Amino acid sequence: MSIHILFSVAGMSPAVITETLSGLLSCQNVRSGEIHVLTTSFGKKSMQVLLDGKVAAFNDRFETDWKIEPEWIEVICDSQGEPLDDLRSSADNECAANEIVERVHCWCDKPDVVLHASVAGGRKTMGLYLAQAMSWFARAGDDLSHVLVPKCFERDGDFYFPVDAEQEGVVDFALIPFVRMQSLLPPLLSEVDSYSERVKVSQVYLADISHQAGVLTLNVDSGILSLDGCELARLQPLSVALYLFLFEYANLARNQAKFYFREAFDYRDRLIECLDRVDLRGNSGAGLSSLAFVPERCWSEYDQVEERKDELDDAFGKLHKNLKDLWMNASFQVFKGKRDKKGPSRFVDIDSERLRVV
Repeated sequence: MSIHILFSVAGMSPAVITETLSGLLSCQNVRSGEIHVLTTSFGKKSMQVLLDGKVAAFNDRFETDWKIEPEWIEVICDSQGEPLDDLRSSADNECAANEIVERVHCWCDKPDVVLHASVAGGRKTMGLYLAQAMSWFARAGDDLSHVLVPKCFERDGDFYFPVDAEQEGVVDFALIPFVRMQSLLPPLLSEVDSYSERVKVSQVYLADISHQAGVLTLNVDSGILSLDGCELARLQPLSVALYLFLFEYANLARNQAKFYFREAFDYRDRLIECLDRVDLRGNSGAGLSSLAFVPERCWSEYDQVEERKDELDDAFGKLHKNLKDLWMNASFQVFKGKRDKKGPSRFVDIDSERLRVV
């Protein structure tokens, strides 16, 4: 059974919460759930009326079952963990953005939650951050809304929801259309800590899939792979060596042939060169031991060929998965060739001017 959650970024106007409940009831027949509010320390004092009876009054009036708890009215904190009275600086806004995105991401990651996000309160920046968070993570059933009431009711401090026939229809509940990118954006977006970094990852990703991304940097010592200054992954040393090998010797953008595992011994010296660049030669535990560290071995017998193929398949498979998990259709992807009489193969297809090895 789904749990409906109303999440509001509110300021000093608690009425927008019950007005939104009225809209959810009249437009979507949502009759129960949890109310969560993110506000400032001043805003939290205003929200006390919701706990003191306004939500209960709404439930009594419309026979609904909305719940609100004191711990569900949360205060935005600064970088030192101190509650914020207001959002007055760019640093304050960054803290608000991070907290808003964290909550939206968490709820949208739960299949039993339906999220109703409201921008009808708080600073304009808070609404903007909430809309962006919904665009990143919201699913088909989640929604974003705003409420408007006539000015006469805005000025009436006692108006929280319609209570008689004359007030019916005065709450204009507006569902806000937004672009849902949850199924498009890469898993890497979920691993980033801050709002600003998520924006950066999103921008780099969209540039990459539209073939507008710039420099891909591979740091041999640290294993960090980054695109336009955005860190994508930290590769294990063996994966770094194999990526270098494919870039140098199996790069379709350089009109080179795919690397077939059955021909691996012909590439032995080149593989060792790349292992040396990552300081792996002599480390048999790093992988590729049967290929790189036993030069006198005979490869004519079938079982030995299979051993070599399996070892390479495992090593390249890890690299392929690490990069594929970042995002699909990436310019930096390691591709798997279709099996043919030569067996499995791997290759890259990236312009050599775009990769910087440091």
